Amino acid sequence: MEQLSVAAQCFAVQLDFKKLLGEIAAHAQQILPVDRVVAYSHIDGRLWAEAAYPQPIPTGGRVSEDVRWCVRYLKPRVTNTPQPDVPDIRNSICVPLLASQNRVLAVIEFRNKRSGGLFTEEDAQVAQCLARIAASALDRARLFFRMEEWRQSVETLLSFNATVNQQLEPEQMVRELVTNVIGFLEADGGLAGILIRTEAGLQMQCDGLYYAGLWSAFCRRWAPDEGIPGTVLETQFPYLTRDYKSDALADRDLCRSFDLGPCVCVPIKNPQEEVLGFFQLHRRAGEPEFTWQDAAFLEQLGGTAAVAIENARLVKSLELKNQQVKNLSRHHVHRLEQERRHIARELHDQTGQVLIGLKLRLQILDGLLSGEQSEVKGELTELRRQVNQAAVQLKDLSKRLRPPLLDELGFEASVRQLVSEFRQHASFVIGLEFASTPELSSEAETALFRTVQECLTNVAKHSRASRVDIRFGQREGRQVLRIVDDGDGFDPQAASTGLGHIGIKERVSMLGGRMHIETAVGAGVCVEVTLPGEQSA
Repeated sequence: MEQLSVAAQCFAVQLDFKKLLGEIAAHAQQILPVDRVVAYSHIDGRLWAEAAYPQPIPTGGRVSEDVRWCVRYLKPRVTNTPQPDVPDIRNSICVPLLASQNRVLAVIEFRNKRSGGLFTEEDAQVAQCLARIAASALDRARLFFRMEEWRQSVETLLSFNATVNQQLEPEQMVRELVTNVIGFLEADGGLAGILIRTEAGLQMQCDGLYYAGLWSAFCRRWAPDEGIPGTVLETQFPYLTRDYKSDALADRDLCRSFDLGPCVCVPIKNPQEEVLGFFQLHRRAGEPEFTWQDAAFLEQLGGTAAVAIENARLVKSLELKNQQVKNLSRHHVHRLEQERRHIARELHDQTGQVLIGLKLRLQILDGLLSGEQSEVKGELTELRRQVNQAAVQLKDLSKRLRPPLLDELGFEASVRQLVSEFRQHASFVIGLEFASTPELSSEAETALFRTVQECLTNVAKHSRASRVDIRFGQREGRQVLRIVDDGDGFDPQAASTGLGHIGIKERVSMLGGRMHIETAVGAGVCVEVTLPGEQSA
C-alpha cells in the first residue's frame, strides 16, 4: 500500500502524457516484480508501445494478443502460458486503464514474473489497483495533451490563413498548404502541385517533396488518369490508400526512397469545381490510415487555397497589365519628347530663318522708299517690330518645348538657364542649390526638368509667393528634387490636382519614383520628387 501511495503522489504531478506512461511502467515494475513492464497508449483506436521498464521498448516488437483482448473486452487478463505470437513472454498480466464511459486510455503489460513463478489472483488485484490510480492521472494528462493539440491546431489554421493572405505564387501556395497541414493531421510527408497546360494537354505538375521537415526537389508530371495525382485530376475526387507501396498507382521512386504507408491525395478546386492542383500526404508504414473525414477537411482547406491561388493569378495578371500600360505610357512620353525636340528644332531652324529673311526684306524695302513715303515707312517699321516680337516669342516657345541645353549640357545647366529666365520677369526670389552633381539618364533629366518648369509656372500664376527654393541632392541612395514656396498653398482635401502635377506624377512613376506634395491653406507648397539611385546614367 505504501508503494501505491508513493506512485499516486508521483502520478499526480506529471502532466506529460508520454512521460507519465514511463513513470507508470517504472512504479508498476517495483510494485509487482517482473522482468519487464510495457505501457501502451490507446489513441484513436491505435495501440503504441510508449514506455518500458527496466528494459527499453523492444524494437519492432509486436503487440500481444492479450493486450488487444484487454482493449476489446475492457477487463484485465492473466495468462500463465507462453504466447506463440510473442515468443519472449512466458506469462503475463494485462490491465486496461479506463476513463469515464469505459474509454481505454492505455494498457499496462506485466511480463514474466520473477523467480519463474506464476501470476496469482492477488497479483491481478494489485495490478488493477495500480491501474485505477494511474487512470485518473492519465486521463488528466490526456486532457492537457488534447488541449496542446488543439492549441497547435489553432496555430496551424492561423498560420495557413496568414499564408493565404500573402498572395504567394501558386506553386509556393500549395507548398505552404502541405507544410501547415502535415502537423495538423500527424502526417510524415507530402507533396503538392499545380495544374498546367502543355502541348500534350492538361497535366498535374509537382516540383518538390516535403519529408522530415525539409523540402527537396521532386519533379513530376501526371496526365489525367496517370498515377494518383492524375487520377485525382480525372475523377476530381479524393484518393485514399492504406498502403502506398502496394498501390498500383504509386510512384516507384517514392516507394524505393521512403517507408510509406497510408496516403491521401486531394484535388484543389475553385468555387466553379475546376481543378487547379492537388496535395498529397503520407504516413509511415504501420501508422493509422487516413479517413474520409480527413479528406473532407483537406478539401475545405484546398478550397480556401484555390481562392488564394486565383486571387494571386488575378493580381499577377493585373500587375502585368499595369506594367504594359506603364511601358506604353513611357513610350508615349518618349515619343512626345522626341516630337517636341523635332518641333523645337524646326521652329528654330526653319520658321526662325523665315522670320529673319522676312525682316531683312523689310529692311531692304524700307531703304528703297523715298523720304516722302513716310506713311509707308511707318507701316514697315511696325511690321519689323512685329516680326522681331514674333521671333522672340518663337525662340521662347522653342525653348519651352525642348531647351537645347537639356540635350547639350544636361539637367543642371538647363535648370540654371530656366531659373535665370524666370528671375528676369518673376516677382519672387528663386533660390537654387545643387548639393551633388547629378548624373541622370535622359528620361530622368527630362522628368526632373519638367517638374521644375511646372512648379515655377504654378508659382508665377497662382501662389503669390515671395520666395521659391529649389534643391537637388541625394538621400539614402536616391535622387531627390525638392521645391518649396512660401505662397498661399491650398487645401489638399478640397483641391483637385492639376493636370501639370498629374503629368509629373506619371513621368516620375514610370521611372520607379514618387512625387509627394505637402501643402495647406496659407502654408505654401512643398513638392518632393524622388527617383531610385539606378536612374543614374
